[in-house]
Amino acid sequence: MQCPSQGNTVTLPFRIGVAAVLLQSLLPLGASAQSQLTYSTSWIGNSFGFGDGKWMQQDIQAISVGVDGTVYTNAPWDESGSEIAAYRAGDKIAVAGSTHGWGNTGGDAIATNHSYLYAAMSIGNESNGLVGADFPPANLTWYGITRRTLANLATGAPFTGGIGNSANATKNSFLLLNAAATGTDASVRGLAATDSEVYVADTANSRILVYDANSMQRLRSWNVPSPGRLAVDTDSTLWVMSGVSSGNLSIVHYSANGALLAGTVPLPAGTVPTDIAVAPSGQILVADNGPLQQILVYTKDANGALQAGASIGTRNGMFHVVKGAPGNGRFNGITGIGVDASGNLYVAQNGEGPRPIGSASVGQGAVLESYVFNSRALNWRLYGLTFVDGAAFDPATPNSVYTGSKRFTLDYSQPAGHEWSYAAFTLDRFDYPDDPAFHQPRGVRGEPMVRRFDGRRFLYTLDPGAHYLNVYRFDSAHGEMAIPSGLLAQNPLPGNWPAGQPTYGEWLWRDSNGNGVVDASEISSNPSTGSTVGNGFWWVDMPGNVWLATPMSGIREMPLQGLDSAGNPIYSYASSTMFAMPQPFTRIARIVYIAQTDTMYVSGFTAAIPWDATHWKEAGPVLARYDNWRSGTPALQYAIALPWNTQSSPQTTTVGVAVAGNYVFVAELYTAKVDVYDARTGQAVGYMTPGASVGNTTGWVDVYLGISAAQRDNGEYVVLLEDDARAKILMYRWTP
Repeated sequence: MQCPSQGNTVTLPFRIGVAAVLLQSLLPLGASAQSQLTYSTSWIGNSFGFGDGKWMQQDIQAISVGVDGTVYTNAPWDESGSEIAAYRAGDKIAVAGSTHGWGNTGGDAIATNHSYLYAAMSIGNESNGLVGADFPPANLTWYGITRRTLANLATGAPFTGGIGNSANATKNSFLLLNAAATGTDASVRGLAATDSEVYVADTANSRILVYDANSMQRLRSWNVPSPGRLAVDTDSTLWVMSGVSSGNLSIVHYSANGALLAGTVPLPAGTVPTDIAVAPSGQILVADNGPLQQILVYTKDANGALQAGASIGTRNGMFHVVKGAPGNGRFNGITGIGVDASGNLYVAQNGEGPRPIGSASVGQGAVLESYVFNSRALNWRLYGLTFVDGAAFDPATPNSVYTGSKRFTLDYSQPAGHEWSYAAFTLDRFDYPDDPAFHQPRGVRGEPMVRRFDGRRFLYTLDPGAHYLNVYRFDSAHGEMAIPSGLLAQNPLPGNWPAGQPTYGEWLWRDSNGNGVVDASEISSNPSTGSTVGNGFWWVDMPGNVWLATPMSGIREMPLQGLDSAGNPIYSYASSTMFAMPQPFTRIARIVYIAQTDTMYVSGFTAAIPWDATHWKEAGPVLARYDNWRSGTPALQYAIALPWNTQSSPQTTTVGVAVAGNYVFVAELYTAKVDVYDARTGQAVGYMTPGASVGNTTGWVDVYLGISAAQRDNGEYVVLLEDDARAKILMYRWTP
């Protein structure tokens, strides 16, 4: 029958045949009949794999550099608790701990002297679930500073008046500055220290506070409009970034006692200062997160006035041609800078710059670099590039892998963990600030699918919960950058963006004028909003057709209608076709459609094991294959029981499905396991778990599209999984 709002609705009988026996038995093949395969484990995107007990953290918001070249880092969140850490000579040497869980988080500022580390952090009560002297009263969050010994960052340096963490080694080493209503960001945005004093930017209260570095007793304070980063000059004066809350940023100069001194740092137009550092030579360095993406260098003349010198780094950083290509001095989102006593420069980046006040962003991947200050020669570089990020192969070559905002190349001849190299950053916040990814949950692109059709390359990405399908195109003028091309939304985005989206129901956007801006005139709404709105799952097949697995109403295809004059794929609700809910499912969770063979793989829930809200992101307990999905009567070839035990500890459930060559790969959620099935028969083949190179562990695959697979020409299968714990992509290599 014809449905004007959905195009063709196809209600077809499903030819079952011999598969009826499988439907009746659904043997738990994945649970008991598998054996461990012979394979190798590797990873992509992190300088460390965790086999050595190390990982590069996923975000860096601030750094402090010790005289010996040790770089101390801080960020509000690292999934595995490395908010505050220490690095030296390209190695990770310490994790502070006690900044993760039980209400604790890291922060946005850090400073050191010869004895102590002082780091911004916060203590909450986890939605009023934590009570007692170590936690703030109901509906409040504490913001302040943790003090640690440099000799052992995991050990607090307690002081009179210190509070918090009475059950661990940082007892009474937290200085409470602000008790703010939960949800109000009152974090410290700047710290500087000498051996005698600690300077604190109390951003929320527009003041500088000065404490005795040893007793932690307050000495004095003065007012500065929403101060941020601080730096102590060689003459003991203080440089202060002002205007953090307003965005009207300047760098002003004060005496150690708070007297305003003449002159400010002469920032070029368009500069967005993010950090200040003083070199041993007395030069003032300013990190610029504006379009220049450089480090500005100032030298004092005979009268003490600052004179601009040659900047450090390539003009426009990673956004210089070829746009998106990494390299020495091609900075991207500088969050911290510092210089050690030997004249080495250290630069921290996270792909976006310091998080805005009130934001929960963890950046777009961390990079920590060291250069010789005078020659600009690279000393070392560390990467922690992915978080809540799936990965997918370019169908043109299994040597090229995309994540939501990165591209990697693989050299399979290299040892485990060394196969990958960072090839590109594909997210352009300068040319395309209206990229829908910035307005979706977490502000990242997330889970990718790469497709090639009509002789062109396209990137499709999902947000972690698969509510939105983003479409990107590429052209030579923009280098490696993915150009916003379209968006298909199951429901409206929260907030006021974009103008023109409906108040309820599905909608889509196509960038018909090619400017990368979501114009209201380019938005189309689905006339029928009910059945397909909700927690569905998007899939894009190789020819570019878009499929939506609705939870309860079947599967919809939106065929590719060609490309418009700007090179955008064209989709419409009117041209779509709806396929009825296939037996034996009562709720669909994942689909993979192989257009070459007209084969549909479906996972989800059945009447025997119905869906429940506590397993909202799971892929379900049953996997089925259907042949002739589009070309005739869909024929169920098999339906198999996947590993599923919600009473075990940990639970055994599934979270993702990938198909490549002759095999289906199913990721389990809590048990760090990939189950492998023969795609032709549904028979269990074996399983893979993380090997020693990654510490025999991995984080949860915590997104809807967190697994992908490809078969190389030599017959080897490469399987990629999101590692939610340690800022990397887990990689399995298996030859049947």
